[in-house]
Amino acid sequence: MNIVREGGGKVTIYEKLMAEMEPGLVTEAVVIGPFLTAVRAGGRVGLATTMPVKGAGHVAPQVRDAGSLAGRPLAELARMIDSKLPLEASLAMAAINAGIVAPPGLPEKNGAALLRDKASELNLVVVGHFNFIHDLTPLTHSTVVLELDPREGDLPASAAERIIPEADVVAITGSAFANHTIEPLLKIARGKWIMVLGPTTPLSPILLASGVSAAAGTIVTNAETTLKQIMEGAMFRQLTAVKRVVMQA
Repeated sequence: MNIVREGGGKVTIYEKLMAEMEPGLVTEAVVIGPFLTAVRAGGRVGLATTMPVKGAGHVAPQVRDAGSLAGRPLAELARMIDSKLPLEASLAMAAINAGIVAPPGLPEKNGAALLRDKASELNLVVVGHFNFIHDLTPLTHSTVVLELDPREGDLPASAAERIIPEADVVAITGSAFANHTIEPLLKIARGKWIMVLGPTTPLSPILLASGVSAAAGTIVTNAETTLKQIMEGAMFRQLTAVKRVVMQA
């Protein structure tokens, strides 16, 4: 779908994704767990990592109109992507993922396995601290982790402009969509072999058209099981009714 913006301004990757959503969908269920957020619509469940809320205490609402989101047009939830509230941005990405119909026949594969193959003996930069980093590091020439909340051995995300140009392979957490850093990161990494991975990753060819080499995302195979697990506090690796798939350029 071609998008024409009034005034001729640049179309964002979020607007392109929302234009690809199946039209007319109504939100059936919304679940915001401590680790994952899920939105069900049109027989699909979209996932996103639940972005952390810092310093808000119990003073300000973090999801406006909480309790009345089910029944609203899915596109209305997707438009929350502009929100500066982390939970609303997570909710919006889950809604976008619920509205996107993934390309048929995507191979079932763990993104970490593909990254291991691509980054072997090369310089790897990973944006986001994944559990597989320690297993991957011995196989690469160098591995640098950039993180908004750095752990021991990580570099701060603010070092991206200095570090990413030195990489051969760049892996970016799908959470970069929810924290609004995906577009600047893709710009810095242009020309590299880029993977976006994690449950927030949209399975849309728009990513490939935006310079992404591979998108490793998630398809929910049983909505009821997945929503129940998220409500009960499941982390992504505890989900039993999903499959990991990879879309490549």
